[in-house]
Amino acid sequence: MSTGSTTKSTEVDMSTVRQYVDRAIKAAVPPHEMTTRKIRPESEFGFSEPRPLAGLQAALAVARLAQDQAYTFAKGLRGEGSSWDEIADLLEIPWSEDYARREQAFELVAGPESSYSYDRYVFFTCGGPRGCGGRITDRGPYNGYPSDNEDGHAEGCRRLAAEVEAYQREQDDREHRYEVMDAAQARVTDPFGKETVQRARYVQAHGGRYQGWSTSETLAVALVLHDDERLAAVGFSTRQEALRRILSGISSPPSDPAGWLATLRAAATGLED
Repeated sequence: MSTGSTTKSTEVDMSTVRQYVDRAIKAAVPPHEMTTRKIRPESEFGFSEPRPLAGLQAALAVARLAQDQAYTFAKGLRGEGSSWDEIADLLEIPWSEDYARREQAFELVAGPESSYSYDRYVFFTCGGPRGCGGRITDRGPYNGYPSDNEDGHAEGCRRLAAEVEAYQREQDDREHRYEVMDAAQARVTDPFGKETVQRARYVQAHGGRYQGWSTSETLAVALVLHDDERLAAVGFSTRQEALRRILSGISSPPSDPAGWLATLRAAATGLED
């Protein structure tokens, strides 16, 4: 949840970045580890470049420093009000069964555990349009409730209040969606529909990953999740076309296909069209 910070991506001039990275790597390599690479064996002209081993070691050192800088800027974003979910997106942390993305983002930015404590902290100044200016100790997004995770906000901090409100709103929305899912699930009576609901829930719980299902099964899940990219990947340009393909393979197709699909969506996601 964000309380006012923006995580809009800014365009990076990669041509300039490459030049600076190349300079940084060469600057990190001792002169005696540099060599000259000629354009052609018979040419009198060439380019100065690091020897492979020295170049690799220098490149890795530059990458580590750049990564540390990225985490420093991530702390700055946290100070401006970005959530750990948003920072996980910016760090391009992939989905995994082994960790929660928001927690992985915190752990990367906080750095390794110390030798004398299992606790990790991120420190930042509460900024942004609602910030109180307090020096915050962030223990990570493990407990959910913002005030359980952050110490140091001034009394009446509007940013913290907004985070608490957003968290409570998220919890209320989740509870409502569960109620919708339970009510809709009771209305799903056909075997294919029940299986589609379970498959759609699997995809949501596994970072958008589909299994090796049949074309009709994959199309049904994609329709339930409004996943037009998956439909296109399977070869269907419209939802109507995909729905016709699914219905053609069902022995007793529903009399109201659109209503049937909406019920499956509600049962799988808690969202009502």
